[in-house]
Amino acid sequence: MQISFKSPELTIGCSAALLLCAQFPAVVVAGHGLDIFEDDIPVVLSASRLIQPVSSSPASMTIIDAEMIELSGARTIVDLLRLVPGMQVGKLVNGNPVATYHGLSERYNPRLQLIVDGRPTYVPLYGGIPWSELPVALSDIQRIEVTRAPNAATFGPNSFAAVVSIITRAPASGSGWYVNTEAGGNEFRSGTLSYYKSGTDAAYRVTLQGERDEGFDNIPDKERSTLGSIRTHWQLNQTDRIGIDLGAVRGGHTELDTVVEENDIVGYVDTLNAYTQFVWERAHSSDDSWRVQYYYNHFDIKDSGVSTIDVFALTSNPDFAGLTLDVNVDRDSRSSRHDLEIQRTTRLNQKHRLVYGAGLREDAVRGRFLFGDNRKRNVSTQQVFAHSEFEPSEKWVLNSGLLLEHNSLSHFSASPRFSLSWKRMPGQQLRLGYSRGIRTPLLLEEEGVVEFNLEVSNGMQLVDQFIVNEDKLSSESIDVVDLGFYYDNPQRGLGIDTKLSYHEIRDVIAPQLTNNVETDTFDQLARVYRNRFDFRFSTFDIQLEYQQHSRFRLRAAYAYAFGADRSLSQRKLVPRHTLSLFGSLRVDRSVTATAEYYYTSGWIWDDVRDESRLNRLDLRLAKSIRLARLNAVAALQAEMDLGNSIDYLERNKIDNLYFARLTVQLP
Repeated sequence: MQISFKSPELTIGCSAALLLCAQFPAVVVAGHGLDIFEDDIPVVLSASRLIQPVSSSPASMTIIDAEMIELSGARTIVDLLRLVPGMQVGKLVNGNPVATYHGLSERYNPRLQLIVDGRPTYVPLYGGIPWSELPVALSDIQRIEVTRAPNAATFGPNSFAAVVSIITRAPASGSGWYVNTEAGGNEFRSGTLSYYKSGTDAAYRVTLQGERDEGFDNIPDKERSTLGSIRTHWQLNQTDRIGIDLGAVRGGHTELDTVVEENDIVGYVDTLNAYTQFVWERAHSSDDSWRVQYYYNHFDIKDSGVSTIDVFALTSNPDFAGLTLDVNVDRDSRSSRHDLEIQRTTRLNQKHRLVYGAGLREDAVRGRFLFGDNRKRNVSTQQVFAHSEFEPSEKWVLNSGLLLEHNSLSHFSASPRFSLSWKRMPGQQLRLGYSRGIRTPLLLEEEGVVEFNLEVSNGMQLVDQFIVNEDKLSSESIDVVDLGFYYDNPQRGLGIDTKLSYHEIRDVIAPQLTNNVETDTFDQLARVYRNRFDFRFSTFDIQLEYQQHSRFRLRAAYAYAFGADRSLSQRKLVPRHTLSLFGSLRVDRSVTATAEYYYTSGWIWDDVRDESRLNRLDLRLAKSIRLARLNAVAALQAEMDLGNSIDYLERNKIDNLYFARLTVQLP
């Protein structure tokens, strides 16, 4: 059940000024009144660090707005990404969801970047995004923008396949208390409490949330989390504004580590993900501003204990009957990040805009389980970046960007991007683009030494080395060339975005089994990370949006992958077909029906052997009710497997889930 108390300022379709307060607050408060999101022309903020119409952006974009978030009934952020063409979502266990764009991923996907209010959330410990431990409540999200292409020229390495940018609600966008509670299948429970307060020159938002979920019904994969965050804005004068944000999630989930074996090593992972962010902005207009940002992130994992394994059950060897192995697991580890960035946006003339800047980053990682000692390891990064938007005429737009980085682990890299757009006629645009993405090696991949100390019941002491390090690694790179077509007809409520892309990925880092490891007294086998693969494939994406005022809304998103090289085809790392359909109908003034269909053809996550498939239907029926001075919405929701679905592993049992929700809005 979900109860939320909202003010009118937080209803769907809130003004663009509030959205700009979230990402570029000074632009609005300075008195320029840029209600860009209420125009007929869709606008994005995160494609190039410039405010641009979608039709002029250097890459294909998908926007998930507050209305779609509410109508979808999504319970987690990662679930919303199923609405993006070419995006796949899976859960190895309940507390370890993962999202990827056009496959090529494993449980800690290192090739996708998530930006929240301007700060990257990529964790340097294991790589990837800690989706279950993000200090962001779903009810605080105003808008999600997905760049469906490498965007390292804007956000740096690890913005490899795609970039997801979340813009949360501005503190000044509401007033008073908001309470959300939710309950449903698999004992899912969630409660969120938010408070918004604003005055003449200051505003703040406080959010507290607690969640629990028992996960898949047939395995012990429970998840728990407690979230707290504070977001503040102070208007210093007509042009200057500062913001200080704090947030943390104390989370935990059951981790099943040896997923390909029948006897899994089960441990409960306790995590802490905390951040501090400071932003100063001076804006005379959207094309004349300075921005300085500092943020600190701390990510801590506590997972230690002893697991006992029946050797006979593991090996089926009768010689080992009655023997057990005590596996000492100490996976306690932590990472921290300091990041400082300065950005300048300026208009050189009527036809030319430019944004440029520089950044410094210091990552520190520590963990005996990862490296065989408790020594702190540091990675220093320096960046400079620039993006230019040039319109030589009314029909042509040239976007070009470049990010240069020096990394103490992998040294120098360059990430360029170019696109040329031709406005065939109003509302129709062709785009030819090129972009490069870089993924720098993790410290785990460069210097990892992972081993288990085994105690056999007969008194023998053994060491099983899981990962050893070898030669220095090169960074992964991806080059994408795409041809896109964008059509928008506000009068008919119709929008179409299609693109044809060619992907070439080089020096893919992957573990490889190596034998005769003398320090391994268990089986003399271990894994070493190497640059092992080069992949090539092509894709076709189409996104269709139709909206009939506020009564009917439809989105169809389809992606088709083809032309894969032999190695990629044999490993089935990229699904051939990915489809999502979203439809919402306002039956009358008080009743809204929503249906979503998701389909993904067979493919394999890169750290298991099972083939994943998705064939699912979600239904939601909501009714608005007037209770005295309160507005209420009662909703029923179902998530139904239509058969033949496999989520990551065949072991994971997929159930039909049902939910009841109630929303109450204060006058």
